[in-house]
Amino acid sequence: MAEESETRKHFLGEGKNVENKPGLYIKARHILALMDLLVMVNMYLTRSTLNVAIVAMVNTTSSTENANTTSSCPPRETGNASVPTSNGMFSWDAAEQGILLGSYYYGYMLTNLPGAWLSQRFGFSKVLLVVNAITTLITIVTPLVAYQSFELLLASRIVLGFVHGPTFPSAFGSWTAWSPKQEISFFISLTVSGTSFGTGLSLALSGLIAGGLGWEEVFYITGGLSGLVTIMWFFLVYDSPEKHPRISDEEKRYITQNNHAANNNFTSKKLKVPWLSMLTSLPLIGMVISHFSLNFGAYTLLTMLPTYMATILQFNVATSGVLSALPYVLEWLFTVSGGYVTDQLKRRRLASIVLIRKINNTIGLTIPAVFIVLAGYIGCNAAAAVAFFTLAVGFQAITVSGCRGNAVDIAPAFSGIAFGISNTIANTPGFIAPLVGGIILKNDSSISGWQSLFWISAGIYMFGALVFLILGSGKEQEWAKVKDDTKSNIEGFDNSAADEDTKL
Repeated sequence: MAEESETRKHFLGEGKNVENKPGLYIKARHILALMDLLVMVNMYLTRSTLNVAIVAMVNTTSSTENANTTSSCPPRETGNASVPTSNGMFSWDAAEQGILLGSYYYGYMLTNLPGAWLSQRFGFSKVLLVVNAITTLITIVTPLVAYQSFELLLASRIVLGFVHGPTFPSAFGSWTAWSPKQEISFFISLTVSGTSFGTGLSLALSGLIAGGLGWEEVFYITGGLSGLVTIMWFFLVYDSPEKHPRISDEEKRYITQNNHAANNNFTSKKLKVPWLSMLTSLPLIGMVISHFSLNFGAYTLLTMLPTYMATILQFNVATSGVLSALPYVLEWLFTVSGGYVTDQLKRRRLASIVLIRKINNTIGLTIPAVFIVLAGYIGCNAAAAVAFFTLAVGFQAITVSGCRGNAVDIAPAFSGIAFGISNTIANTPGFIAPLVGGIILKNDSSISGWQSLFWISAGIYMFGALVFLILGSGKEQEWAKVKDDTKSNIEGFDNSAADEDTKL
């Protein structure tokens, strides 16, 4: 680690005085926010490319996959551009393709908690550096692996999910040391917004790359972008303000005076994780159930929406991909704006943190429940369907300032691990939701079958909203307190200790 530090010092000129003048200094925490965003974009871009590239990889000329699908909507000729769907070189059947696409989540679920522990033990910057480096390698060699065998490609997808597991808890944990209390919702929202940005980017661009350059280039290009993110992360990110060689004294003082973790020396202690208390904590259980409910609906839309567009609304493959990407543009905007609004409410003390979380979470689950049901009853009105699905996905983003941002409230010292627990359980719908959808649509692939699937998703959305209303909390839990004389907690956001003249 000493050699690593010296390399970064030499490259970035550590030791030179940084003039802390307005307009000349980019704040270190804002650079971290950008890098956390890019890490999330990279994660979702590299994990989602296969979902689109597989269409060009597989020979579907003789496919009877849609033979039993019935639609009352007329075919829509919206253009000639499409990803090749008949001349792929791999003869994987529908079952094999489903196994391949779902295999990522088996690996992903295994390493959320270990990744959170590694981040707590060794520092989030080192963990995410390794994650991105391995992601780059796996993505670039994917074409070579695919040419070797189906089994080897399957194994590489499981490994990619395994490697990605630490990303969420590590990125969330980064704000334990780096974020002033007044800004934490915005920074977390900005970080999470990378998931929707990466998903939309993948859906919109991967098909164009595969169609214009070939499916192999999808992985070469995204792998190259992953490598660039890795290099930037190595030179720009540090575990805490105290370890950052170029942060200004003013910014460091502002963060430490307004940061709950810094005030309680979280980053300087090797904390013993209270596992039993965490796993039996009702507020944490409420957060996990709500997160699971959100993801069930989210993965239903992510995995099934392109199929619905193609088989029921009768769009061609290329158009289905573009239209399926539109909701994630709105989701990205809602994610960022939702965090900003939440921080403003907290700054002005217009509502307690628990009330803000519950309002955001209720909106973020009930509105998608309404629109996903409505989308199943508008017939062949494509414009209304796209609008309803877009609103359903977009409003999901508000839960970032609801249940998904709740870990930093109830367990600031263990926020990475708490979110790791939640994210592990909440990602089981990654393979459960497509399985449920497949069972329903196998028996009835008409619009009535889709309506049943949408009603199930809506019911789970509503259940998650109700549970968080009952069990959700904004208070730091007793088991999460590092010492008895904690001066403040996240709920109170006591700014009295901060000198107004030092705010940046």
